[in-house]
Amino acid sequence: MKHDQPENVEEQFVQMFAGHERDLRAFVRSMGLDWAAADDVMQTVSLVMWRKWHEYDVDSDFMKWARVITRFEVLKYRRKMARDRHVFREDVMSLLAGVVEEVDASSSSDEFRDALQACLKMLPEKSGHLIRAAYAGDRTIREVADDVGQSATAFYKTLNRIREKLRQCVRQRLNAT
Repeated sequence: MKHDQPENVEEQFVQMFAGHERDLRAFVRSMGLDWAAADDVMQTVSLVMWRKWHEYDVDSDFMKWARVITRFEVLKYRRKMARDRHVFREDVMSLLAGVVEEVDASSSSDEFRDALQACLKMLPEKSGHLIRAAYAGDRTIREVADDVGQSATAFYKTLNRIREKLRQCVRQRLNAT
């Protein structure tokens, strides 16, 4: 066990989890889950994290550790809900999660959400269309790529360029505050 004081294990976990729950919830929501689904996932995340707490090194980055667990739990939830057309596909969720993980983790979830929404609105029309086509509905990336006349590989590269622009925009907005 990597914790210094075993008698305070519960207290350490509660303090760390409570201090980061809002950001974890925003991370879950950034992957396309609605509020009810986010609540379900967060409940599972808290249980899984508690069960794995003995593996956590208190000197390491809690959010990095928590995001790994959270991402896996969101993916598990997605697999269970795969028939629901209003939930994003796994490949799309990975793209969204990547934007969140690569932006300054010290920002609050509200600041991040506001910055991301503003940056999404600032995208050129074509980029916005591609993001909506990729992130909504039940079509595969290959189908969307075919519709826009690109190979799946080229379309992924296009999405990654858009994601990079979003990441830069969000960073600039967060640094300006």
